[in-house]
Amino acid sequence: MRHNSNPTFVGLRTLLLSNRLGKNIASNLIGGGWNGLLIVLATPWYISLLSMEGYGLLGFWLLMQMVLSLCDLGLGATLVREFANSKGQESGNRRRDLLRTLEYVYWPIAALLTIVMFFLSEWIANNWLKFNFLSVDQVTIAIKIMALSLGLQFPCALYSSGLAGLQSQGRMNFLQIVGNSLRYGGGVAILFWRSDPGWFFCVQAFVAGVQTLATRAVLWHMVNVVGSRQPIFRFSFLKSLWQFSAGMALTMMAGVLLSNVDRLFLSKLVSVEELGKYTLAFTATGLLQMGIQPFYRAYFPRFAELFASGDSVRLREEYYRGCRLVAGIIIPFAIIGVVFAPEIFMAWIGRSDNTIVSVFRWLLVGITGAGLMWLPAAFQQAQGWTRLHATMITGALCLGFPSLFWAINQWGTVGATVVWVLHGVSDVTLGLWLMHKRLLSGEFVLWYRTVVLPPLLCSLPIVGLSRWLLPLGLNSFSSAVWLGITSLLVVMSTLIFVKFKNIANKTHEDILLWKSK
Repeated sequence: MRHNSNPTFVGLRTLLLSNRLGKNIASNLIGGGWNGLLIVLATPWYISLLSMEGYGLLGFWLLMQMVLSLCDLGLGATLVREFANSKGQESGNRRRDLLRTLEYVYWPIAALLTIVMFFLSEWIANNWLKFNFLSVDQVTIAIKIMALSLGLQFPCALYSSGLAGLQSQGRMNFLQIVGNSLRYGGGVAILFWRSDPGWFFCVQAFVAGVQTLATRAVLWHMVNVVGSRQPIFRFSFLKSLWQFSAGMALTMMAGVLLSNVDRLFLSKLVSVEELGKYTLAFTATGLLQMGIQPFYRAYFPRFAELFASGDSVRLREEYYRGCRLVAGIIIPFAIIGVVFAPEIFMAWIGRSDNTIVSVFRWLLVGITGAGLMWLPAAFQQAQGWTRLHATMITGALCLGFPSLFWAINQWGTVGATVVWVLHGVSDVTLGLWLMHKRLLSGEFVLWYRTVVLPPLLCSLPIVGLSRWLLPLGLNSFSSAVWLGITSLLVVMSTLIFVKFKNIANKTHEDILLWKSK
């Protein structure tokens, strides 16, 4: 007997398994999901073994990772685009020469960053960070080892970008899964042996070096072929690609500053314990961002490939499909996060702090708006248009930067979220309108109607009812179960909505076809 399959699940299975784009999305989701699971499991141990002050030092390390990515200079995104666009017999030589050229830029920058931060470690411990329990010597040693780990980790981004450009994201995610497992597992293990941040960063430096060298070896193995000539440094590449790289560098610099200016201000204006609270809330919102990054990594090279081939119809279809997928993931979970914030932290770390909850809610508002713009940004960048996204981020930064002093003085740690709220709201309104005005004229309202409205209609009633029915006094486990059931119901309602929407659209198309006959 023949069984009729659910068209929604069939479509989802087809997307994820039948083509390279779907496989890349699936592998990115697995990699991001595994990293998120490791963060969820490791964070309570970090706080327990290091205290909130020691966790604040880890927050400073994460902050430095983002700040040092400013030195990428847009070269990683350039490598993705060029690898995705390379066609023909000469593509192999071009890829090898380009990779060798960018290596000659990346590794000296990594060495310089390590040396500078190493010599600034004592000044940072004495004059920047504010500690109550950790000694200055202990913090100085930890920052010196932290500098080594950052320097070894920095070039890995270049090689991961190369794998993304080749659309070999299964290999990229496998390497990241192994690296993150060693990073978090080794970090927790060493802290059980000795609760010293210095030893923790020794593990991080070792894992960073191994992961970078392994990723480099895999990428070079893929671009090398038998009988090929030795790759050479070609300054002409830097000259020909500087405009796109500069635009991406400006976008990245503005984005990194915007993403970290809140914690930079906090690290100077408040205690490390307060920075630790903010970092914890930011880490929780980072789990939502992990649901966005897999799509950006998969769709950016795909958009570049379609644009290079001149297939504008397919490019538009992929753009809307990707935006709907991203919105269907982040909007429901953002609503759940805002409504159930106290229960989330009770289930995660066993307690709910008012500062952490408030920071988490406001960050979710800003990050959801900004997250919806990741694929529109990839759509622009794939076509070589980097100015708008960079301008929007810079504008939010210019408005948010002077607001931070006032907001932190007015509302304390929670006030640091002002820059994220400004960025998210302006990006998903003004930025989206300007983009569609140039690239997809007349489709601004269509984007909201087809991308944002469906997950909102599905999520709000279920989440509101779940909150109203929530029993009082639930423990951590019961809270986690309640949140899981709520999330499952939201996902199922979204799938059902999409199913009936597809049926309605098909019926409408059949009617139009019948009338035309």
